[in-house]
Amino acid sequence: MVVLAVAAHPDDVEFHCAGTLLKCKARGDKVVVCHLSSGNLGHEIIPPDELTVMRAKEAQNSGKLGCFDEVIYGGFDDLDIYADNKEARDKVVKVIKQVDPDFIITHDPNDYMPDHNATSKLVFDACFAATLPNYDVGVEGRARMVPVYYMDTLCGVGFNPTEYVDVTEYIDKKL
Repeated sequence: MVVLAVAAHPDDVEFHCAGTLLKCKARGDKVVVCHLSSGNLGHEIIPPDELTVMRAKEAQNSGKLGCFDEVIYGGFDDLDIYADNKEARDKVVKVIKQVDPDFIITHDPNDYMPDHNATSKLVFDACFAATLPNYDVGVEGRARMVPVYYMDTLCGVGFNPTEYVDVTEYIDKKL
């Protein structure tokens, strides 16, 4: 199986669903992570240009630790992701078509953070657009309709899951 996790920032997947992705890796799945934004605005002292480089290295290091097989950067900065933006949707469609996942994990649409909300909506919309035979993003073919699962919000506020994954065996590596 191929798993695609699409998150807004370089640390979101590690916080919200790394245990699930580690479990997927352990059963032999290919795990691809896409961070749509750089994470460049999230520090009080480190300037955005330095933080962009630092966060990219951290994301790559997560992959090297065996959490992911591939890390993709979407090319946006923090707070530059908008759900009703064709450029952003096309980038996500392109990733979906290239990766050809069996399922996708992304942010809950009711998350507290604007980038998380936009990413959730973009992924949802892109999943449909990617299945259209004439929706051109420079990648041949069309994607399959696959399930989309939402990861927990940081504090679990307003999140009502219907599926649970026991990650007890992977919690130390996640941490």
